[in-house]
Amino acid sequence: MGEGSVLVRSESEELLKPLRSYLRHHLSAVDSPRAEVDLRLKKVITPIPSHAPLALRYFGLKVFFLEGRTYFTDFRSYLTLEPDGKRAIGFISPETLVESGVYFFTHIFFCLALFEILRHQGFFFLHSAGLVSPAGKSYIFPASSGQGKSTLSVYLIRQGYKYLSDDTVFLARNAHGVKSLAFEKVSHLPEHLIKRFDELRSFKNAPRLEPRGKKLVELERIYPALKAKEADASGAVIFLNKVDNGRSRLKPLSRAEAIYLLLCQNPFASVNPALAREHLDTFRDLLCANRVWVMDSGSDWISNPSILTRLLESAIKERKK
Repeated sequence: MGEGSVLVRSESEELLKPLRSYLRHHLSAVDSPRAEVDLRLKKVITPIPSHAPLALRYFGLKVFFLEGRTYFTDFRSYLTLEPDGKRAIGFISPETLVESGVYFFTHIFFCLALFEILRHQGFFFLHSAGLVSPAGKSYIFPASSGQGKSTLSVYLIRQGYKYLSDDTVFLARNAHGVKSLAFEKVSHLPEHLIKRFDELRSFKNAPRLEPRGKKLVELERIYPALKAKEADASGAVIFLNKVDNGRSRLKPLSRAEAIYLLLCQNPFASVNPALAREHLDTFRDLLCANRVWVMDSGSDWISNPSILTRLLESAIKERKK
């Protein structure tokens, strides 16, 4: 992803095999990685200092921070990231794989540690869909789970929009502003969406993500020509707010309101103070380059997708209030 690179080492195939599967789109040979992670399949007594303050809770994972070091744990397994973000060592207990599951290890435990390593390299995770219109305008849709990012993404892809992701994008600053980068991973699509469109029906027997009742789908298998790796983040940032049976509409946001909502979709912003300034500056530059809205997202565009595309066109054209 961009110029970010992380070498992962382990003598345990039980750890490496699921990580290869999860990160298969991002595997490459690198001579000089910018960070290294050593993983050991071993149960150890807690290596976290007892006075380390808790910085974050996230789906069974706890993150502690003390004197520049970041500690990730489910109180069975532990991973410690050094202050420079260039080296991490993890002791993964077999209990984590059995009791919490391999999905938890790959998609939450290791994934969030990896995202924090990438933050040291100037790549800032955002829980958001990212798409580019046929006219080349970039759209960022930050939202919590359940607000319709994946459904909206599929509808826009079917209208000819290119997509970075339906769930996870990274932001990086450059000389020209901010760019958004794809992080390819399996999508979680509602079952009703798979039943609705012919090209998705081949996934009706795909594994389910419990307890949400969603199917695990690789969008690039269905829409390979519309996959994008990066985009200039200039167009609109639209926060999704799902409303029941209502009319979809856009409401302008101030930058102060938008910063708060962005921070809600990146739980790491306050973990490491040394990274906070660049993190906030990246969000500032993103908001300065885009029109910023909340979209009350109703059910009207489900039956008439042109409503959605018209709203997005107006989000670019109208003057921000």
